[in-house]
Amino acid sequence: MSEESWDEQFKQFLRKTGDDFRRAGEEVRAEAQRLLDAAMDPQKQQRVRDRLNELTVWARRSGEAMAGAMTDAASKAENAFLTATEKVSEATAKVSDSMAGAGAEVRNVVARAKKASKPKSKPKAKAKAKAKAKAKPRVAAKAKAKPAKARPKSGGKRRK
Repeated sequence: MSEESWDEQFKQFLRKTGDDFRRAGEEVRAEAQRLLDAAMDPQKQQRVRDRLNELTVWARRSGEAMAGAMTDAASKAENAFLTATEKVSEATAKVSDSMAGAGAEVRNVVARAKKASKPKSKPKAKAKAKAKAKAKPRVAAKAKAKPAKARPKSGGKRRK
């Protein structure tokens, strides 16, 4: 008996499932027909075309405006860069010129400071140094030629 009841339950399940599939198929078919009718409607098609044309025109204008804005921004950036470069060059030249004058002034101050910081020598030592320099005139010494070294002709090690 259980076999018969199981077979009967299985058949009922298949009938219910088949009915559900038929209803679902009819609903899908009806929705597809409604969408197809809407798409085939000439008025709706014309509205869609008009809207697409509007979007195309808007996109073209926006693209051209963006390109113009980018060109303007690039030229402004270029001008700013050139102006900054010129200002840096001018400032460098001014600093170089002022440093050249300041360098000479610094050298003079350093020289004066060295003179001021040198200990003053005693007059007797100066007089002795002058007398010594006058008493011994310097004579240029003659350079003596050194004899050339003989090279071994064979058997000797060569230097690299």
